Amino acid sequence: MTANITPAALQKNKPVKNVYKFFQREGTAFYGFISLWLLGFISLQLFPMAAALVISFTNFNGMSFDNTVFIGWSNYLEAFQSADAYYSMGQTLLYAILSIPLTLALALGLAMLLNQKLIGRGAYRTAFYLPTMVPIGATALIFKAILDSNTGFLNLFISLFRPNTVINWLTDYGLYCLVVMGVWSCGTQMVVFLAGLQGIPEEMHEAAAIDGASKLQIFRHVTWPLLTPITYFQVMLAIINAMQMFVPAAVLSQADSTSQFWNLKHSMLVFPAHALQQMMSSQRFGYGTALVWLLFIMVLIIALFVSKTSKYWVYYAVDQEEGGAKK
Repeated sequence: MTANITPAALQKNKPVKNVYKFFQREGTAFYGFISLWLLGFISLQLFPMAAALVISFTNFNGMSFDNTVFIGWSNYLEAFQSADAYYSMGQTLLYAILSIPLTLALALGLAMLLNQKLIGRGAYRTAFYLPTMVPIGATALIFKAILDSNTGFLNLFISLFRPNTVINWLTDYGLYCLVVMGVWSCGTQMVVFLAGLQGIPEEMHEAAAIDGASKLQIFRHVTWPLLTPITYFQVMLAIINAMQMFVPAAVLSQADSTSQFWNLKHSMLVFPAHALQQMMSSQRFGYGTALVWLLFIMVLIIALFVSKTSKYWVYYAVDQEEGGAKK
């Protein structure tokens, strides 16, 4: 005996079918998989950024909201009139200008060297990559032990040839010490360049050599153009990392006591350190967050500039806009 299915019963089961179809969609599965990441992004990144933007327009001291008032653009206007802000931003830009080209040039040179058929090539690759495995704080302590003016290994070594040599590396040449430290940890960039070199077909190099091209010409007209997309990627990451560098400067600046952790040596006063100093030492949280937002805007401007100019020096085998071969 067949049961009669009334229109009312069909209407009753319709929401269940709609829910079943909703969970069968690819979009639903996608958002289900990223839901934990999305929740973390909203709660740990997006919300704090929005809260920091609101705080930057107040005189919040970081401890209590009792006397907090809205002061408008005063924090930003003060930043543009502060000599310390200009100095620390100049230090940060100088660090980026010096460290990024040197790091990428050394990484590319090492990658090209280790891409050759050498005896013990795997051991060399491991040795050059190992510095990146050391935590940044430990790396800073190693450099501090080398560069300390009283007990540093570098001064002791120089004293073998010039007795009683005392050079205040960290005080007089602090920023350049940070640059050397950044260049020393170029293993990650080296690995990326090495992957790019191994992705270039060997037939292209052989064809150029048969046509009579020298090694320099092969690099200039074959290797380098094919590496420019990877170089562009490396430059963008390097800009972001260099502009927000703080931990190495903080560790190298400290004496035996860490009670003044936020007060860096003048030669190492980069912009993130200046912002944190205002927030933690001076308890000017509103002003400090305004400085952080100015740093974000500066990084964004530099990144957009590099992105806009990339069409003049980045080569793609396929046109990114039209999907055809780029001329």
